Amino acid sequence: MERFDKKLDKSALMELILDAADARFRLYGFKKTAMAEIAEDVGMSTANLYRYFPSKIDIAESFALRCFEEKEKALALIVNKLDASPEEKLQGFAFELLHYNYQQLQKYPTINDIIATLCAKKLALVQRKRDGEAALLADILRDGVNQASWQCADIEQASKTILATWVLFSTPTFMQTFDEIELEGLLANVIDLLLNGLKERN
Repeated sequence: MERFDKKLDKSALMELILDAADARFRLYGFKKTAMAEIAEDVGMSTANLYRYFPSKIDIAESFALRCFEEKEKALALIVNKLDASPEEKLQGFAFELLHYNYQQLQKYPTINDIIATLCAKKLALVQRKRDGEAALLADILRDGVNQASWQCADIEQASKTILATWVLFSTPTFMQTFDEIELEGLLANVIDLLLNGLKERN
């Protein structure tokens, strides 16, 4: 009998594996999911699964990259919105980030397992996440300097600093101690302080 995966190209098959891992991680958590279980859910042997992903951490890395790309697309729509002011873009960016991260926490109560593992084993991936978000935020700051008379001597450094001040709104360990309404209120206060700090001084 012909194997089902012979009919799929490598990219499609890897997406199928990530979908199966997604379902497992969601139900049982990263630590309690075995490669053999993911392989069984896809309908392939464990040995065949290792041909595409050498380890469970590699699956988690690809899964995280897929999430990053999804999130960055949503953030880029805000950054590139032509009829929005820099202030509106900054607020929209911050709240999109908060809502995306909060929804992930609701879908994955054990998401800290994946995050802790990736931070320990795949530091470059964590930096990729930070740098992707910082680059988009830098575009907003640049618009603010050009259009709204914001003061920002080093835009790239400022974007990383702002993201650091938003750690409460992007780290599940901290986020789970608040409900969404409380987080929105705290973020609104942080944005007000930030916008006041960016205003040009006479």
